[in-house]
Amino acid sequence: MGIYRIAEICLNGHVTTSLADTMPQFRENYCSRCGEATITKCPNCYASIRGSYDDPERLHLPKYNRPSFCHNCGKPFPWTERSMQAANELIASTGKFGELELTQFKTDIDSLMKDTPQTKVASFRVKTILGKVGKEIAFGVRDILVDIVSETAKKAIWG
Repeated sequence: MGIYRIAEICLNGHVTTSLADTMPQFRENYCSRCGEATITKCPNCYASIRGSYDDPERLHLPKYNRPSFCHNCGKPFPWTERSMQAANELIASTGKFGELELTQFKTDIDSLMKDTPQTKVASFRVKTILGKVGKEIAFGVRDILVDIVSETAKKAIWG
């Protein structure tokens, strides 16, 4: 039976190591890519961030996928919140939408990350909004969200 190692990730979402507990030589107080502080625990509940799954029966570790939410409390990690905020700010900066549409977009972004029955509806609404903002803004939103939304949402919005 395997165990999860501890990951160290900066507040912007750059993984510095997925083996922080077993390979401390790879730890960084600040991210070498962006200079932001790194964390190994959820800021909300202080549970360790799950790193690579170490199984003695396997010969190699599978590719590590950074989590968007804490496995213990369900809250989004700082990099997830920052991505959501950046996407919302980018859409708001166009000046094309009223407060109601911006609030709905924010709710829809949250739904895109969770892969629920609401994901398809939210995907349709987000795709509609992106069709109204032009390619440059739409590509910017895609680049921000692609690492945090569910696979269902990715397929529904971007094919």
